[in-house]
Amino acid sequence: MTIDPTEVERIIHDIHDFFTDWVGGRCPSDDDTFRRRALDYISDDLVAIFPAGRSFGKADFEGYMTGIYGSNPDFRIKIKDVQVRHLGADMAVVTYQEWQRGAKDSDDPENGRVTTMVLGKGAGDRGLTILQVHETWLPEEVVAKGDFDF
Repeated sequence: MTIDPTEVERIIHDIHDFFTDWVGGRCPSDDDTFRRRALDYISDDLVAIFPAGRSFGKADFEGYMTGIYGSNPDFRIKIKDVQVRHLGADMAVVTYQEWQRGAKDSDDPENGRVTTMVLGKGAGDRGLTILQVHETWLPEEVVAKGDFDF
């Protein structure tokens, strides 16, 4: 049985909603919330690559995120153009655009990136987990025409 593409899209939106809620201080900061809304979605052997080429794993993600809770109430993310590229019984590959507004940790606080995400069946009852993420900056001329009213 093939992975449900609506589940893939839901996970993409859920994890990014968590990012904005966590960084903005709009959700509880307890361990259960962090585990349920973030860590349960992420494979233990995650490989994530930022647009500038820096990579990190699950432990790096956890350390970074726990240190920035509530640090930026104005931070927002909008996900656009989700496209499931490959879908199988155990794995899905998807691309989407991630637009950020008020991103203090980026050179340009209003930015856009295209992301490729690989998701796979998790261990036990974990459902789908994020195995790999690779982000690339959208061209400046695309970002310049972007709508950051979100």
